[in-house]
Amino acid sequence: MSDPQDLKELEERFSQAVAEAADEAALEEVRVRALGKKGEISRLMKGLGQLSPEERKARGQALNVLKGRISELIAARRQALKDAALEERLKTEFVDVTLPARPEAQGAVHPVSHVWDEVVEIFADLGFSVAEGPHIETDWYNFEALNIPPEHPARQEHDTFYFHEKADGTRKVLRTHTSPVQIRTMEKSTPPIRIIAPGRTFRCDSD
Repeated sequence: MSDPQDLKELEERFSQAVAEAADEAALEEVRVRALGKKGEISRLMKGLGQLSPEERKARGQALNVLKGRISELIAARRQALKDAALEERLKTEFVDVTLPARPEAQGAVHPVSHVWDEVVEIFADLGFSVAEGPHIETDWYNFEALNIPPEHPARQEHDTFYFHEKADGTRKVLRTHTSPVQIRTMEKSTPPIRIIAPGRTFRCDSD
């Protein structure tokens, strides 16, 4: 097993090799020679088993210190090489801020929105107007006024999104269709009524 002087010489030799590494490939070769599975420091670590417990502890600590120093030198040198490479790139590469911006791809109208607009346009040409209403509806507009009795399947929890019950026992719902818009329109308008009621609806249906 090497004595402390040998370890000092080993540290100096690898420190010099690390400092002289001209690029990351050369630095990696130094790392392998020192810390690789078959590297000199690794070989010395494997020989610790041949020593007595007292000697093993002392040599092990010394080798761990040496390994840590070499690892730190390699890491510092690697960062220095990266910084130097970046500096060289910055000397030769630049961004011309006076150039026009690269064109960005423009979005397109969603197919559903496109069909929606087309249907509205067709019915508008036929004399229909577009009627709108709230997404959150009362039980009256969503069910009662449309002659949907309490026992109707559409009232069940698995088909309708209900809000929390109020103190008076009523619960609002997310509209399950746009038919409530028709009821609201008929309350405010005088026949004849020519409307369409496109809009979002909310149901738990798997389809």
